[in-house]
Amino acid sequence: MIITPKIASEYPKIVRAIKYNFSTKVKIVTEQSIARHKKGMNPVWQQRYYEHTIRNEKDYLRCIEYMQNNPIKHGLVDNGTKWKYTFL
Repeated sequence: MIITPKIASEYPKIVRAIKYNFSTKVKIVTEQSIARHKKGMNPVWQQRYYEHTIRNEKDYLRCIEYMQNNPIKHGLVDNGTKWKYTFL
């Protein structure tokens, strides 16, 4: 996702709020490892997240391309336009 908070230090609060609200409102029926279950981890989210500040238009386009190609890379679809969450 790409977000533009007014205050850069609010990234962690924003990500935490998104994860919390998603996790409490969506019933997840995905299996996960016993170790993750014992730690109370959600099968959808990684424990940490990757934060990157977009510096210019070239960097922005690189991020958009990454987001569009990721479902293909992981074998979820064979064409990016078939991904139901696409913004194309």
